[in-house]
Amino acid sequence: MLEDASLDRSGDRSAAATADAEAAWLARDWRYRLLRAGMAALSRVAPRRAVALFDRIWFTPPRTRPGPDGRRWLARGRRLDVRLHGLPLRAWSWGHGPAVLLVHGWGGNAGQMRAIGQRLVERGLRVVAFDAPAHGGSGPSRLGRRVSMVEIAQALRVVAAAAGPLAGVVAHSGGCAATALALRDGWAGPERLVFVAPFAQPSMAIGPFGRAIGASAAVTAAFSDLVQRRFGRPWTDFDVPGLPRLRELPPLLLVHDRDDREVPWAHAQAVAETWPGARLTTVHGLGHRRLLRDEAVLARLTGFLAPAPAARPCPALARDELDEAFESGGLAPMRC
Repeated sequence: MLEDASLDRSGDRSAAATADAEAAWLARDWRYRLLRAGMAALSRVAPRRAVALFDRIWFTPPRTRPGPDGRRWLARGRRLDVRLHGLPLRAWSWGHGPAVLLVHGWGGNAGQMRAIGQRLVERGLRVVAFDAPAHGGSGPSRLGRRVSMVEIAQALRVVAAAAGPLAGVVAHSGGCAATALALRDGWAGPERLVFVAPFAQPSMAIGPFGRAIGASAAVTAAFSDLVQRRFGRPWTDFDVPGLPRLRELPPLLLVHDRDDREVPWAHAQAVAETWPGARLTTVHGLGHRRLLRDEAVLARLTGFLAPAPAARPCPALARDELDEAFESGGLAPMRC
């Protein structure tokens, strides 16, 4: 079910609402329980080591591979030769026409964007997709298996430059944060943007993440400070809602499941409240990833990026008295 949300300004985007999803991508098995126990112990007896472990976990994405349909779709794409910092990136192109760049989420891969890509190609657009550094089939990042949103945003800009002028970008989850960071750092951007289940407030995820992995409040705070020093910027630089204060932005469509267990709907609401003219569409029962292949969602985002051409005006559809007189006199009516 799709609905255009009327924004609730009653406080639903509070920290409590945004903290619903606590590191949901971490596997909840015996390794997770071992991690929590180990992190709790390190937080007490060796806090520096606990901070280092926190840092390693935060910046190491789960490595996923596309399913059979995704692999077939990628195999049909034309490979693009793209590198970042001398390291290879897997990138592909399909179709012809104005280009739309697809940006997968944290721990995702380009194959997850297959249904969107196919629908856009059918509408007469050229689609470009890539695996971010340390994701999918791409090579390692500068940090090996670890990678930051800063480097993913840089990869996005490199692929976008290879694609040429962009009619649109469709980003999912963490890919939305990377896209917004690229825009914040001066990238010209596309004509139109679609954010699907946007992970839009990383600064508000640090506390829930720390609690999920068993880190103490002191270790979580030390990790937060470490990252800000490393990148020379505050965590709020990674939050999407602050971006509209800094520059002009393209039209934006947001699509988010109201009960998403990985990234709360409040992230999309916070963006919609600050981004001029943004459209927020709320879905139900699709979770965090199924909305990438839902027919109603595909129709909504395709219509936003590539509106169907308007019907050509046809005088025969609105004849005036003179046209009717011509027809009554035996002349053939105008055909469109």
